[in-house]
Amino acid sequence: MDDKDLIYSIISDIDIAVLRRLGPGEYVLIGQAPDFYRELYPDDENGPCSAPWEHSDMLAFFLDDAENFFEENKPGTYASSFWQEAGVDAESALWAQALITSKGQAILVRRLHYEYVERAKSVLKIREGILEKRKLQREMELYRNISRFDRLTSLFNRATFMEIIKDETEMAKETGASLSLLIFDIDHFKRVNDTYGHLTGDAVLSTLGEILLSRLRMEDVAARYGGEEFVILARNTTRDQAFILAEDLRRHIEFFDFPTIHRATVSVGCTEYMAPEGVNEFIERADMAMYDAKHDNRNNVKVR
Repeated sequence: MDDKDLIYSIISDIDIAVLRRLGPGEYVLIGQAPDFYRELYPDDENGPCSAPWEHSDMLAFFLDDAENFFEENKPGTYASSFWQEAGVDAESALWAQALITSKGQAILVRRLHYEYVERAKSVLKIREGILEKRKLQREMELYRNISRFDRLTSLFNRATFMEIIKDETEMAKETGASLSLLIFDIDHFKRVNDTYGHLTGDAVLSTLGEILLSRLRMEDVAARYGGEEFVILARNTTRDQAFILAEDLRRHIEFFDFPTIHRATVSVGCTEYMAPEGVNEFIERADMAMYDAKHDNRNNVKVR
């Protein structure tokens, strides 16, 4: 038996039909066709069938994807899932694979026997479980990320801000780093809603969120604290530096062209963290500074 006959014999014994690709949709069968192949796909005029997809919906479906794979012309494989054709016994299944090597392109049609099929099904089931778990993990992570933000302004929401300020004040206690807080709200915002409606009010809040995201430094943390009230946590920032930051922001907002209402102003209160005070004391002092600004005709910055 020469080498070629040996190869053909092995191919026949392991129930694999090999079709070499000559061009798009054009194939030629290599060697002897396994018995299952000739039983399922009728011979054509030149011998064993060179286009089995003409007799099989599953192979026709696979060929469409295989042709796209071949067009990429990158070495590798592309495989189908398992299926059974009419006439295949219940203890075996079929499987197809597209293959690109340095020697050319080919499609393999293989019969898998029961034991192997069952093992393969178990592996697929485990793989599907892993993929589903990963999908759920990604969805949970996405949900957690979404739940950390205020949808209207794209800033952090209050709950997230409270987590951050707690961590940052603890850090300031340990390291002695400066940490400042700005609290402000939009002056006469109720008048905006009453005059122009809540959609316009929402547009103003959304625009203010965009302003903060574009004007603040990378290390600053901005959040919508509630309603028309906003907070900014400024890391490594002293009280005097916080005042400069707040005044720059206040002026930018004053001269910004808002949708529909065109002009809006804010009253800002700012303060620096004083260790070892608690978070509530820190926030309350900045809040009181904001009310100082409101009581002084609004549209200004006050420090405590």
